[in-house]
Amino acid sequence: MNTNIITLNQYLNEYFIKFEVIKIIGYKQLLINKNNRRFNHKKVILILILISLGSVILSGGVSAATISNNQTNDSSQFNNCHNPYHISIFDSSIGGNVLSNTAITQYISRTDLSNKIFNMTNQGSIILKFGNGNGPKVLICAGVHGNEPQANIAIMQYIEFIKDKNFNGTLYIIPFAIPQDTALNTRYYNGSDPNRIANINGTPGWKIVQFAKNHGINYLIDVHSGGGVDANGFIYINSKSTNNEKKLVSYIVSKTNCSTGVEDTDDPGMIRYSAHQYGINSITLETERDNIPVMDAVNAEYKMIHAGTKYLGFP
Repeated sequence: MNTNIITLNQYLNEYFIKFEVIKIIGYKQLLINKNNRRFNHKKVILILILISLGSVILSGGVSAATISNNQTNDSSQFNNCHNPYHISIFDSSIGGNVLSNTAITQYISRTDLSNKIFNMTNQGSIILKFGNGNGPKVLICAGVHGNEPQANIAIMQYIEFIKDKNFNGTLYIIPFAIPQDTALNTRYYNGSDPNRIANINGTPGWKIVQFAKNHGINYLIDVHSGGGVDANGFIYINSKSTNNEKKLVSYIVSKTNCSTGVEDTDDPGMIRYSAHQYGINSITLETERDNIPVMDAVNAEYKMIHAGTKYLGFP
């Protein structure tokens, strides 16, 4: 604890006493001068200025202390000197202790921000908002399958990288799409593949896609890991990709040497395809989960994420 920080009461008491002294002396001098035939206008003006300054000091102390207390008590917002970012609960129906997943515990560094995220995921999935709003709107989600921790680890690394950055645009990140499934290290949500039911009202994937639609998201990046993936990563694209999707993918491939291709079918229940149907440019990033060291897969995923966000104008 920082013992140099004074409490609100200490702050107010200190300046209130000073202000009262100023008032008493000032008003006394005003009365003396008023009854004095040699009335000193300059002295009166000086006294009035001192009383006014006392009022400003007191009110300023109240405002500063009030703002400080509000920021301390508001668990959904972080501010830094460069660029404020916000964190809040996205879906309160799917909370879980993601630290029950040993890969999450082992490979994600514990910082103030990561600890905050871990604590909040017990209440539900969370969403972070970065950027000043002047530019593209992008949504990145990771871990819709709870047994793909490489995706979560990589996106948490990226969050730590950008948390103090100042940049144009709006970037939303959902680092644990379904915390309860990450906690259990399971692919399935209530017995179903959550990335095959994103077109069904009320499911976690549906809520993500609806958020993207309702918030004017220009690009959605869905982050995964899986078996049989190229060591440098893989990008799944829609069979009828937009020109913007193709340009984004081409840039990521050029920077990371990852592979790309189209899945056998465009399943309407996939987050990527469901978002695409609303006119949102959307792609899926995937890295190897089973056959290479965890951090090798994480590094490949991170490179793809970073290349994609850089193409879109973010750090």
